[in-house]
Amino acid sequence: MSLEYQRYGRNKSTAINNAYIDSGLFRRKFDKITKHDKINKILYSKAKEMLKHRSGTLYEDMYWIDGDTGEIVASALDEKIEKGIVYTHSIYRAINGKENLIAMHTHPNSMPPSIADFNSCFKHNYAVCLVICHDGTVYSYISKQKTPDELYRMYIQEFSEYGNDEKEAQIRALNELKRSYKIDFQEVK
Repeated sequence: MSLEYQRYGRNKSTAINNAYIDSGLFRRKFDKITKHDKINKILYSKAKEMLKHRSGTLYEDMYWIDGDTGEIVASALDEKIEKGIVYTHSIYRAINGKENLIAMHTHPNSMPPSIADFNSCFKHNYAVCLVICHDGTVYSYISKQKTPDELYRMYIQEFSEYGNDEKEAQIRALNELKRSYKIDFQEVK
């Protein structure tokens, strides 16, 4: 897909609702993500920034934020691949050895966190992770164990065969995996 197609507003299914993203209802989703009002305000501000930046595209943005100070440790705001984030050497250097990191990124198609998201959370020992969806949905998730991709895909296929749409199949697959693996997620309301 060419970059011309990805300019703002070109992909209607990933365009954000600015009125909702600017609303108090959306802002309040961030009020209790951490115990620190200052950090919650930073999370909200960066979530809005990412959504407005990537509205109408299939590209993702990501921030890594210190959960103690609110400092922006690293960011990926100029991705060239759709639906993904590339961890560069500078990102690895910035996050390596950091504790209490909050990782947050966008999902243009407004899907829940993928198993790759959970495994990245585990690999990098993030304190908490957030997926900020273009439809305004926010998911919080954590992983303390690597989870097999194959099993995740098998569950999605099984739940899809029962008539669930892709999003519901993913949510049901994740709920099934929570029973046997040290992962957890929830929609932030």
